[in-house]
Amino acid sequence: MEHADSIGSALSGAPPSNTPGSQAKRRPAPRGTAAYPRKRANTACQVCRARRTKCDNKKPSCSFCERVGAKCISSPADLSAFDPASLKILERLDELEDRLLSQHIGVVDVLAWPVFGGRFDARLDTKSLLRRIPLDAVASPSSDSYTSVGELDSNNGLKLLDAFLQHVHIKNPILDEASVRQMVHRTNFDGLGWDAESCLVLIIYALGTIASSFGSSSSSPANLGRATSYFNASQKRIGTLLGRGGTLEAQCFFFSGVFLMTALQPIQAWRNFVQALAACQEFEFAKQSLLPVSNRNLESFGGTTAEESVYWTCWKSELELRVLLQLPDFIAKDLVYPRLFPTPPIGNGNEEHRAWYFYLAEIALRRLDTRVRYEMCHVSRPTGDMAFVELSDTIPSYEDQIESWMRSLPDSMSLQTPESDDDVLKFILRGHMMNIYELIYWPFLDATINQQQGFLAVEEYGRKGLNCCLERIRLNKPGFKHRHHGTWFMLQSCTRSALILLAATRTSYATELMPDGWRSAVIDVMEMLRFWEHEVGDAGDRLRILEELLESV
Repeated sequence: MEHADSIGSALSGAPPSNTPGSQAKRRPAPRGTAAYPRKRANTACQVCRARRTKCDNKKPSCSFCERVGAKCISSPADLSAFDPASLKILERLDELEDRLLSQHIGVVDVLAWPVFGGRFDARLDTKSLLRRIPLDAVASPSSDSYTSVGELDSNNGLKLLDAFLQHVHIKNPILDEASVRQMVHRTNFDGLGWDAESCLVLIIYALGTIASSFGSSSSSPANLGRATSYFNASQKRIGTLLGRGGTLEAQCFFFSGVFLMTALQPIQAWRNFVQALAACQEFEFAKQSLLPVSNRNLESFGGTTAEESVYWTCWKSELELRVLLQLPDFIAKDLVYPRLFPTPPIGNGNEEHRAWYFYLAEIALRRLDTRVRYEMCHVSRPTGDMAFVELSDTIPSYEDQIESWMRSLPDSMSLQTPESDDDVLKFILRGHMMNIYELIYWPFLDATINQQQGFLAVEEYGRKGLNCCLERIRLNKPGFKHRHHGTWFMLQSCTRSALILLAATRTSYATELMPDGWRSAVIDVMEMLRFWEHEVGDAGDRLRILEELLESV
């Protein structure tokens, strides 16, 4: 019952604890009294728990795992030693853990909805789908022909650096521009070495080659091949950084992950984000942030801007990717963002200030997202009219928090301007804001589509939830063919929205709430998936599913 202690604090409303669980022991019955009747509690296997569906506990493999060919792993704990009261507590803790994880809704979760009747159960493993595209699907020259000193003259190197700063770094401003420029100048003058600096410069060149302005289409095959060549050269050097901690090492691994995300290889990107986060663990301020306030050494609590920013960025990138990939070895207690806000650098450039306004605004919004998820996990799942009325009473406060966040943005990042004037930073913030709206309306969407409940409160916020799906697709459409760090995330969120709209057409309660233009929105998502299906393994499969569902409407 290791998970019990990790979530035990949730019973009191406190954040999930990071302390490991202790092993439960058999409690002897008092002398002269009858012991509680013992029984073995059936616990769903790991696959069924991840899908949040009933497991028949058939041995050696449950029916679902047997049908799809999955490895069926049941809990190793023998619960026969627990009395009924303890079993009831364990059941409650299981529910809490399931509900905490259920707040992270992905394409796989929607495909497993009861409304689809198990139709797509054999197609729920995103990681297997992603592996269908070989790692060398993107052109990958074997030599370093583009990275020789002759090819990397001063002008070419500076152009690639400028492209990187303009299109990539502005979204994650974790480097000091002056220092990076000096680094590139040294590399141009001395040539490439086998150190961390040369590694980072090559990754910057790779990202500068593949980067493009917002709204433009995917990079040309030639640019992609050239960028991959720079990246391959950097990876021949990155092995020397393994096992070492430090800011520069963390930056190398992080931007390697950014390149792999841009090349639509999320599993490989996640591994680099994990390694980047590991390199941050030696930062003294990071260690101090995990201690109770009373035990912190205030003299070492503050870190440098570079340390603080790379630490936050690695946390964010690893966590959001881990959740969508549904990696089994990480549990609910890890779904917490760091407490620290990075300290902005002292600079004079307007673009640098604007990048940091975006960076801090994104952090504030993600913390709001985390707080909403956690608070909603402690609201009992509505099962009746009054329960939904009570839940609906909490929604205006969440909507007010989003509005308050939006009003707090500086003029240069204001979202109260026409969307047609948005650059990539505002485009990203609007997408993150839509995530929270979708989250707070989610229980009502679930009730409308899966529980088929038609209470007035459900109808009001269920309609808003469906409108969110339509709005997400509309907001993202200008970036459908734009290659960047978040392209795969966009594919996931828009596909999920399209699936929800199609799921709603299969339920009588939800049909009357459908927003105008939903069919066109679904078709737009299908075109987006068709554009990328030859580069990322899950896009083609999800496209076939949308086509199949739309034909049956």
